[in-house]
Amino acid sequence: MTTPESRVIIVGGGVFGLSTALWLARGGYKDVTIFDRCNFNTNYYNPADGCDGASADINKIFRATYGSREHSQDLALEARDIWLEWNRAIKESHPSDLPRPLTPEDELLTLCGVYHLADGPTMIPRYVENLQVMEETAPSFRHLQFIKDEADDERRASAHGPEWSKKFHLFDKFKHGATNGFLDAGSGITLADKACVYARYLCQKAGVKFVLGHPQGELDHLITKQNGSDKRVKGIKTCDGSTHAADLVVVACGPWTAAVLPEAHRSVEATMGTVMFIDVPEDRKDLREKFHPDNIPVWRFIQGEGEGRISTPRTKYSPEPINTVPLYGLELMKQVIGGLFPELADIGFTDSRLCWYTDSIDNEFVIDYVPGYSDSLFICTGGSGHGFKFLPVLGKYVKNQLERVPDRFTPIWKWRTVEEGKQCNGLEEGEAGPREMSKIKLAKPQDFHFPVKGSSLSGRLQQLNVAPKEKSQL
Repeated sequence: MTTPESRVIIVGGGVFGLSTALWLARGGYKDVTIFDRCNFNTNYYNPADGCDGASADINKIFRATYGSREHSQDLALEARDIWLEWNRAIKESHPSDLPRPLTPEDELLTLCGVYHLADGPTMIPRYVENLQVMEETAPSFRHLQFIKDEADDERRASAHGPEWSKKFHLFDKFKHGATNGFLDAGSGITLADKACVYARYLCQKAGVKFVLGHPQGELDHLITKQNGSDKRVKGIKTCDGSTHAADLVVVACGPWTAAVLPEAHRSVEATMGTVMFIDVPEDRKDLREKFHPDNIPVWRFIQGEGEGRISTPRTKYSPEPINTVPLYGLELMKQVIGGLFPELADIGFTDSRLCWYTDSIDNEFVIDYVPGYSDSLFICTGGSGHGFKFLPVLGKYVKNQLERVPDRFTPIWKWRTVEEGKQCNGLEEGEAGPREMSKIKLAKPQDFHFPVKGSSLSGRLQQLNVAPKEKSQL
């Protein structure tokens, strides 16, 4: 049984590890240590400086709409309140009291709105369900959501403020108006790297210890001990040869989880998403104003509906680095950005990366004791591309699972694996599936350029019969 007296080691200093450590320390746990191979003391979770986990990013979308998954909606709304508390605390802090590179002017969550768009004039079922559930369960938040092309919602958006009227009409001409969706004024964007820096700062204030960087912070292997039928994890060995004893080891390694814990390979897998960057030049003040969060929401666009060896990430910082992205995702981005914001197409992409996250069999988290280790090994992962927003609050409920205090999340987050004959979010495909990385057509340098004005990408997209989510099998 895990108690505040237990020695707890957490492997992984991203969202799941930070949030877990913070809530344990604030709950009276006296000996919590996070190990991570990245030196967050000096790189501050910067994805351009050696950080390749999903938590290390410039920004992440914050949304609260989850349709029938009301538990995730409620968790997001609970997290939102804490995000705003963090904003207030940072604003009221003296600059010298904040960790680098934070300043009192930083907002970890900016409520600039999220525009949920999809192809076609009729609202897709996913969006219909999102709004219906929000109306039934959180009507005050539903009041902040405005359906595209609806006259009453246009009036409500205008009443919310003149900037929201402008945002409401921002995508009217995209695809000749043949789109559907809604603007969510209660959502927005988080400063991902700075949020992790702040969460680590709060952890340190609460007494959490950190061992960071290679080799001292990098896991070599788990130390296990077999005594008859009883198998336990007794601690970890790091790449500098040191051993570290623990009563409980929490594996919160994101897409590297199955590499650390092979038993998890039928529960979670590494999945990559394509991320492209466009740096607006300093001297283009017109564009910097146009694309400032005060004037434009975050937006997402859905075009159509649909979705052996251990899957592990391969990034630009891997021993065998990869410095390109899947061609399908790149071409789709070029089509959408070129159609919406041709002035950005004129600038062109300035960088790219693969964002590796952790898919579970049902897009729910996997937060539970690993079977067969006598409650000495715990898994905390499965962000499935939507975990970051829960940073401020996730650990509250991880602590419940650690202490075996049942709550609404216990049956949802329990240990589970692929079931034969069932669709399990692609994990059942294994290496034979179409998303295996060696089968993905990758972009070449010339593919990163936007097409000449007036040309079309539709023909090229039709030739790329690749699912929009890819995974690596290395």
